[in-house]
Amino acid sequence: MRLPVGKVPNELLKKIVFPYGGVNCGRVICGPAVGQDAAVIDFGEKLLVVGSDPITGTRSRMGWYAVHVNANDVAVRGAIPQFFTSTILLPDGADTDFLEEVCRSVDDAARAIGVCVVGGHTEVVPYLENPLLCGTMFGETTREKLVLTSGAHAGDIIILTKHVGLEGAAILATVRFKDLSKILDDKLLLRAQSFSASLSVVKEALAVNETGVVTSMHDPTEGGLLGSLVELAEASNVGFRVEEELIPIARETSQICSTLRVDPLRLISSGVLLVTVRSGGESAALEAIRSVGVSSAVIGRVTSNKGILVRGDGEEVKVDSSVREQLWDALRAKLG
Repeated sequence: MRLPVGKVPNELLKKIVFPYGGVNCGRVICGPAVGQDAAVIDFGEKLLVVGSDPITGTRSRMGWYAVHVNANDVAVRGAIPQFFTSTILLPDGADTDFLEEVCRSVDDAARAIGVCVVGGHTEVVPYLENPLLCGTMFGETTREKLVLTSGAHAGDIIILTKHVGLEGAAILATVRFKDLSKILDDKLLLRAQSFSASLSVVKEALAVNETGVVTSMHDPTEGGLLGSLVELAEASNVGFRVEEELIPIARETSQICSTLRVDPLRLISSGVLLVTVRSGGESAALEAIRSVGVSSAVIGRVTSNKGILVRGDGEEVKVDSSVREQLWDALRAKLG
């Protein structure tokens, strides 16, 4: 069976990847599972949280993306990101200027959120066509502040921060600028590029977790908002009902996605935080997020079964368990 482009489907992860976990050390509180953003390991009074993700869809500011994407995975566990390692793989012919740009962007992002870069590996690979950057972030939390994706319950309120497709729009406005500028205004594309400055969810994740009303948090990466909701629902054994008209989307993202004929609700969305809170706790959660200068909105509710998206015209659409990431289609889409 040939694997599809993008993240390996959940069913294959459970069948092929997750069973091979080495020895059982008895200290893993949260290990490999669908929707769980980072592992959690018992270190006595503190819990070690470890998240690992690659950057594959862009050459621009790879280091910036790598640090923030991995820090987000740690922060949604209620942990403070602290230490970062990277593996930088470069194609034959890559020059020192590009390597330095990657390392400088790692440094910029790490300094922005108070993270120490502690090591990694850098190599030129002769058969590689494009550069790859694989990052791992380490952080700490306590049992009292630990949050898992599997904590949502029917009746919980679903909150989304910022606006969907944030990361994808920034990548597309950069990688496809020349093509898109023939159709869309340059100023609009430059504004979309600037979305990359908002990739971190660390401050809002830690702030909202202090309210005590959070039941789960998740970082919408591949598959975007809908993919993240599906993962959260599977992890918590629940469903969801969200309303399209309540989901915030930037005009820049909407126009880029419309031009490239892709769905922004299925577009990679690092920088966006998905939070579920106990019913009645939404006001406290929204205020905590607002207090750190981040916008957010209630978009729906956790249900007992099925994932439902209510379209603007009232149509109820069942969200399939396998949500396909739209970035790859958008990068290849022909215009005109």
